[in-house]
Amino acid sequence: MFTLGGCGIIPSLSLTEEQSSLIAEYAAGKLIEYAKGHPGGLMELDGIDRADVNPGMKKEEEPTDELPPLPADGAQGPVDETSPESDISGDQPVEGSADQEALVDAPAEVASVPTQSIAQALGIEGAEVTYDHYEVTSSYPENAAELAFSMKAAPGKELLIVHFNLSNPGGSDIEAHTDSSGFKVRLMLNSVDKLRGDVTFLDNDLMNYSGLLTAGSSVDSILVFEIPEGTSVESMELLIVGDDGEDRYPLM
Repeated sequence: MFTLGGCGIIPSLSLTEEQSSLIAEYAAGKLIEYAKGHPGGLMELDGIDRADVNPGMKKEEEPTDELPPLPADGAQGPVDETSPESDISGDQPVEGSADQEALVDAPAEVASVPTQSIAQALGIEGAEVTYDHYEVTSSYPENAAELAFSMKAAPGKELLIVHFNLSNPGGSDIEAHTDSSGFKVRLMLNSVDKLRGDVTFLDNDLMNYSGLLTAGSSVDSILVFEIPEGTSVESMELLIVGDDGEDRYPLM
């Protein structure tokens, strides 16, 4: 009894003739893109790896049974020419061998032989300087009459007084004179600590000594060093550094 008209349900657009032409051209272009065989449509592409756009199509590479050829000398694998090992010739021992261990052993220390005597290193020609004994004290000399010419250790320190016999073995007098500006005195204590010699105003200090040594005479002379309180003295080596280099003298 009732008739429904489609035009009343579906909305319509009011288009100009130019707009209708544009829509028709666009629709025709989209249809051509999907027309197989048309120059502007679908075509088969050769030489394209579809696995790049569809990973599911990628096939697993089958392992090869071929192994890389071994070098002629029987090595385990190829040597990288850029690696440090590539500089090793076939005649040299392999790492870890007994021959190589012998090559890398550190050379034994060679004791330095003094080129001159202690007296010569200090600039006292014709005299002899020999080690006698040492003492550790808080002040030197003890019971000094003049405090201006005595040495006192700093807090937490002690004085290491190393005694030497300064003698004249010749038959004529020697004017002994030393000048600490021309050399340096160090003491290697227990083969670990290198101590610097202290310059004092003491008359018998070998760092700055001045006196007449008569023929056959001998006087007590000293070098003064400061050490931490309670340090044990196990070994001592005297070092004198001059213009000609360093000389070492084992004392004890």
